Amino acid sequence: MIRRLILSSLFVTAWLALALWGLRTAPRPADAWQLTASPVPSPTAFVEPEGCWEPPDDYTLLWVNGGLFNARTVAMLDRAQALYAAQGGTLDLRLAITQGSYAGGALAASFGTHDGGGAVDLSVRSPVDWSVQTDEIEPMLRALRVAGFAAWLRAEDELYPGSVIHIHAIAIGDAELSEAARAQIDGTFGYLRGYDGLPQINGVPIPDRYGGPVICRWMIARGFQDTRGWPNPLPTPGGTAQAVTALP
Repeated sequence: MIRRLILSSLFVTAWLALALWGLRTAPRPADAWQLTASPVPSPTAFVEPEGCWEPPDDYTLLWVNGGLFNARTVAMLDRAQALYAAQGGTLDLRLAITQGSYAGGALAASFGTHDGGGAVDLSVRSPVDWSVQTDEIEPMLRALRVAGFAAWLRAEDELYPGSVIHIHAIAIGDAELSEAARAQIDGTFGYLRGYDGLPQINGVPIPDRYGGPVICRWMIARGFQDTRGWPNPLPTPGGTAQAVTALP
């Protein structure tokens, strides 16, 4: 009896060993028992917005509606006017000018952004009754951005107590920008990084409430591209990342 039990036990042990050996040596798909990696998000393919146009490198000085500009900035403003009007815009951007370029330090409230070329401020009020044209603001900003400006709305009291509502725009790629203006394009608080261009004492940039930057092929060719999510500060060629302590 004992002998039969021992033989049965040995038979069961041998059968289990053969079964396990078969599992180890049986062929299996190449990807079996392997972890599947989560998909990695990829950048959105670049699509040039309709209306992109490379401005001329003309720095002849011109007076327009009381403001001093280079011809490149004026050409960009006129391009924005055409784009804006094509979408039903009703304001005249040349007549809306409230501040020009080449201020040479005379405009302290602008912390140097208007000291060189490429800067312009535009009213968003009706020339008839002085009411804020709320419905015109986003179309104006879009047209200015496609024309090559970094452009934002500055709300009432946003810059300092009593500051008026207006659009502030800086021409991307202008060779005569002041350092402060260039910082608004690709510096720590800049447009190409997805921010509103205003330096903050606490060092925390404020997101652009009108969306990300508009990028055209001519901008990329000149070293300007969408740098949202890039290490900060990491300016594009020739850019600036001005220290917060150096700004008001």
